[in-house]
Amino acid sequence: MPAGYSTRCKVCNSLHRVEIEKWAKEDGLSPRAISAKLKEEFGEQISHKSIWQHLCEHFDVKAEARKQYKKSQQQMETSVKKALSDLQMLDFIAQDSYELHQAVRAWLDELIRQKGKIPKTLVDLYGVTASEVRQQLKQKSELLGDDPMSRLADGVATWAELVQAVMTDEDE
Repeated sequence: MPAGYSTRCKVCNSLHRVEIEKWAKEDGLSPRAISAKLKEEFGEQISHKSIWQHLCEHFDVKAEARKQYKKSQQQMETSVKKALSDLQMLDFIAQDSYELHQAVRAWLDELIRQKGKIPKTLVDLYGVTASEVRQQLKQKSELLGDDPMSRLADGVATWAELVQAVMTDEDE
């Protein structure tokens, strides 16, 4: 996480900035306690007011978290809109292919009734339109993550997480 910085801030310019921020956020020490501990352990004098100001202005974890969360939400929204656009496009293509497939089928039925024999190109067109419909539906399933390979990948990921958890438990 990028931290704030000021050339005039004593904490920002301290060699012990990391320790000061750790004491504040991880150990929960107050600015007064940090100031005393800093002087005791490292002999460095920084007032509790300077530490408090640094924590508010240059090490505001909550503000940084909100900022990154908002950015993440915007990226997610953009990705969702693109995925929806792709899905809608596939729906339109699949619908057109299906309508063409139905029209070719009706044409084939009519030719069979009239002549009994049909041209090979028309049979090929019928097969191609059916294939197009299947392909669009398969692609849609893949985009939605509902195809067999996606389910398999999810299963493998879950298995890997379980193995990792077991290995971590054994190490402790």
